[in-house]
Amino acid sequence: MEPSKDENLDKGLEKEVTGYNGRKYTLYELRNSANNFTINDDWEYRKCTKEKYSKVYNCQEETVPAGILKEVYGLDESFEEKWLKDEVRKGYEASNLGRVKYNGKLILQDDENHNGKLRLTTFIDGEEAPNVTEPVYRFVAETFYGNSTGHVHHINNNGYDCRPDNLILLSREEHSKAHGYHIGNEK
Repeated sequence: MEPSKDENLDKGLEKEVTGYNGRKYTLYELRNSANNFTINDDWEYRKCTKEKYSKVYNCQEETVPAGILKEVYGLDESFEEKWLKDEVRKGYEASNLGRVKYNGKLILQDDENHNGKLRLTTFIDGEEAPNVTEPVYRFVAETFYGNSTGHVHHINNNGYDCRPDNLILLSREEHSKAHGYHIGNEK
């Protein structure tokens, strides 16, 4: 791990934070995994990453085929997609694969310029989906973790991976330490 440009961000990395299903991470572990994917990566690499992960989040089948789950996430055929109703946005559900439904209809996701910040776009049939302003990762995190005002961090830094297993709620300070640079208006 390279030190950050602000030595204060390199202090306290042994602090533990809790992710989905109670899994514990240190800020040091999050820092080391946070540089797997960045928007500064080559455009072709980002495009390939998006194409790979979209096989899951834009799968038009009710159940994502086991072969796709193995290819994208390394999951075996025993994995089961679970849907959770959003308690704030009535009619919405999010799955533990980062997929979203409204009134039982799957909603496709996309981003602009392959930056990894997915947004809900249209239903599978092409009909425009109801407007949800926040990115998919925040929507999924709020559905699985409850309505939160904290920062949502992608553990592997891949914005196309919006599974709750890859999302963790952090304070702004923790988020800055996880990345090794200041996040938001902290400084």
